[in-house]
Amino acid sequence: MINLKNLLFFVCLAFCMQSCISNKAFQTARTTPAGDKGFGFGVALPNAEFYDINDSGVTTDTTNLGGFAMEFFGRYGVTDKIDAGVNFTLLGTAGADVKYQFLGDSESPLAASIGAGFGYLSFGSGEDDGNSNSIIDITIPAYISYHAGSALGIYASPRYIFRKAGDNSSNFGVVGGLRLGGERSGVFIEYGYLKSGSDNYADQTQINVGFGIGIR
Repeated sequence: MINLKNLLFFVCLAFCMQSCISNKAFQTARTTPAGDKGFGFGVALPNAEFYDINDSGVTTDTTNLGGFAMEFFGRYGVTDKIDAGVNFTLLGTAGADVKYQFLGDSESPLAASIGAGFGYLSFGSGEDDGNSNSIIDITIPAYISYHAGSALGIYASPRYIFRKAGDNSSNFGVVGGLRLGGERSGVFIEYGYLKSGSDNYADQTQINVGFGIGIR
């Protein structure tokens, strides 16, 4: 007989594992000016499938992973070319990243950057044994953006994501988006695609919508 508690745990865990993967940007290639702070929040709407595979490598069940994940984030300008950020979600994930702008400045129409970041999630085993597990995402993103004045920014962010979990995986993704608003605040609208490196997950698509103040 199926243990309902364990079944619900693994369904929730599958959703958390997929939705918390670092396939969002909520920023353009421009860095936050030195000494300035920015913050914001966003919602991610992932769409993917989780495959239950038996010991023989045969898929026995498929679960569609939908829903949403809310994220809060902040950034700080270390120098005019380097900024750093932190983020956390209501699912319990947390992360940090750093970004270096090597093309353009805070006013130039064309900008390009490269960065590095990580995300972390810790969760119980689903049994009453006190054991816990963790997931670590290491992300290497690049950013390129074009700014038609302060009201419109168009950006893309290809990225490599290494996930350290029960079965380690290498994932490749890209996020494309628009930043609409003013010089100080703006809305981010993004679409992301992730090529999954795990046999248990189909490729993921994701829609992200966020709002930032002081994040360009």
